[in-house]
Amino acid sequence: MPLDKKLWLKAIACLTVVILSACANSSQSPIAVEKGGLVDVAEITQNVESFIGHSVLVRNDVKETIGKRGLILDKDRVFSGETILVINTSKIPSIFSSDKTPEVLVSGKVERLTLSDLEPKYGLNLDSSLYTQYEGKPVIIATSLLLSPDPEDLTRNSEIYYGKQLAIKGEVEDIKSYGVFELDEERVFGGEDLLVVQLKPRIELEDEQTAIVYGVLRPLIAVELERDYDLGWDLSIQKQIEAEYSQKPVLVAEKIQLLK
Repeated sequence: MPLDKKLWLKAIACLTVVILSACANSSQSPIAVEKGGLVDVAEITQNVESFIGHSVLVRNDVKETIGKRGLILDKDRVFSGETILVINTSKIPSIFSSDKTPEVLVSGKVERLTLSDLEPKYGLNLDSSLYTQYEGKPVIIATSLLLSPDPEDLTRNSEIYYGKQLAIKGEVEDIKSYGVFELDEERVFGGEDLLVVQLKPRIELEDEQTAIVYGVLRPLIAVELERDYDLGWDLSIQKQIEAEYSQKPVLVAEKIQLLK
């Protein structure tokens, strides 16, 4: 085949890929966000220069809080590394009970802590005495900070999480055609999986996909869910859901992030 014809066919193939990609993106439900990945805290603290100025998504236990905006995220248990400071610039205050270390999902930019530079840059007014020991160390300037308990925590202690904005990581299982699935925490603890309801328009999911589901936890009352979110369930589906999942909490998914 002549060279110019090969190049022409190759160009058509590339254009077809671009068009198909654009069509897929345009039809994608707004409930989904781009595929992405979590970064281990240890990966940041061991390779600081590679992360400075870059946005990251991390999830770990809160080891301690510092003032109203600061918190220390625990290091990853299976990796050698250090804890990392997070300064919360979101509208959700960093207030946690002192007797627990909740897991949180933090989205933000990695910087080196120099208060004289970061305070005007991010509109902060921090007590410098609280952060002296962290000067020059990496810090995540958080634009989003959400409680991120394991699915088992929600099924076991649902009342304390009702009505709160959550970001729950787990493995997708038992997908139903009417937008209901379960979220497993990927570890064998014998805990109960968390029920999740997708709002319309729904995205296609596959079993064993790992995802972060953003949403609000509430009690499962099928008729109220249908009323509040217009899920398109008929009476038979409502009865089926209540028969199978009666008395269980349900996470109403406002956004789903598929992890790489």
